[in-house]
Amino acid sequence: MFFTSFGIAAAGIFFIIILTLLFGRVYCSTICPLGTFQDIVIYIKKKINKRYRFSYLKPSYAFHYFFLGLTFISVLIGSSIFLNLLEPFSNYGRILTTLIEPLTTLLNNGLAAVLSRFQIYSLYDIPLRSVETATLFGSIFFLVLITYLSYFHGRLFCNSLCPAGAILGLLSRLTIYKMTVDKNTCTECGACEKVCKANCIESKTKKIDFSACIGCFNCIKSCPTDGIIYTPAQYYKPIQDKRFDSSRRLFFQSISIPIVGSVIQTAAQSDTVRSGYWNTKRNPVSPPGSESIEHYSTYCTACHLCVSECPTRVLYPAFTEYGMVGIFQPKMNYDASYCNYECTTCGDVCPTGAILPLSIEKKKLVQIGKTVFIKDDCVVVAKKKDCAACSEHCPTKAVYTVPYEGKLKLPELNNDICVGCGACEHACPTTPRKAIYVTANSVHLQAQKPKVQKQEKIIDIKEDFPF
Repeated sequence: MFFTSFGIAAAGIFFIIILTLLFGRVYCSTICPLGTFQDIVIYIKKKINKRYRFSYLKPSYAFHYFFLGLTFISVLIGSSIFLNLLEPFSNYGRILTTLIEPLTTLLNNGLAAVLSRFQIYSLYDIPLRSVETATLFGSIFFLVLITYLSYFHGRLFCNSLCPAGAILGLLSRLTIYKMTVDKNTCTECGACEKVCKANCIESKTKKIDFSACIGCFNCIKSCPTDGIIYTPAQYYKPIQDKRFDSSRRLFFQSISIPIVGSVIQTAAQSDTVRSGYWNTKRNPVSPPGSESIEHYSTYCTACHLCVSECPTRVLYPAFTEYGMVGIFQPKMNYDASYCNYECTTCGDVCPTGAILPLSIEKKKLVQIGKTVFIKDDCVVVAKKKDCAACSEHCPTKAVYTVPYEGKLKLPELNNDICVGCGACEHACPTTPRKAIYVTANSVHLQAQKPKVQKQEKIIDIKEDFPF
């Protein structure tokens, strides 16, 4: 399973590399979701200010590669903080999960309430997912930052902060097809420079910094003299009679397939990930298929695709619960919900191999945590009230009840068959703390298969309705 997920991710990265080596950074203009968002902001800017024009900006390679080096070094020493904060797909996923999804849910519920007054029930209420405050403000800050940079400086983020952009910029120096200025036909009118979103064309010197070019091809469309050509570098000729075929751009746009994985894969983990450290209530439980906290933090880029797809909404955007090693990584939030015993969605959608795909049979035996029962906090003991919520909701019957006082029954545990799904913790009514909760297994274990006991129903034939 791991090699399948890793192979898909590697194939996606390989595809991007080959695409860049052939045609330049077309990934940035046609596939990257943040690139599309920046183009939308730039389009709005031009509609508001029709006189706005771009101008050449000398690239700050030292600044851009400094952030790339910082990201690479942090990964080597075991921290994904810079990768999670700057990688475009991860930020895009967090924006969708923490901002767009709650807004659309509120809109849906509002419309559902209005339509129900007219006895129209085509829409129905959707539970609103709770969002971690730090993750919410982090997503808002990034959205404001990239909107500001795009509105006033074009694709500055791609050429100054984005680690994927820095890597693709290095690869584009070896690109076969490149855009160059035909000095024989160029009249230095500056039309190309005015529409260059990457600010990489200097019309006065007739130069294009192709490593900063994002492959939008706006310069070719705007040139009135065919002064910019797109051709294999080794076949470049000073005089070109044929104009660039715009269908090439449509070709690139048509290959906007889902690119799985991150451009950068983490390589090691920090020494702060220790089994003893994670084995407390306060430490997060990682989802089934993540194998261990170490594996999970190694490969997770906090894209939040699993968060958005989780049907029970138990996956919750965390902040620093995993430490700075795994900032923004999702965790199991049993206060909000529980892990469905027969669900494997998170492993099926994870693009990086952080959560490996599992069959339903294997998933049912993965123990992501163990249950702890605090007798004195239980309502049966504290308030002398009957309660069996934890036992009733446990899918494996790892939590069951035994006689306590009189007719009262008290929960007991069998952690050999517990999978750590959190159904008992979610159902527990005690406040402000749960009488039963799940502690994380830093390395996932194998639970024993629960025994299915068939109970024969005794029917009293004297009753009128024995069924």
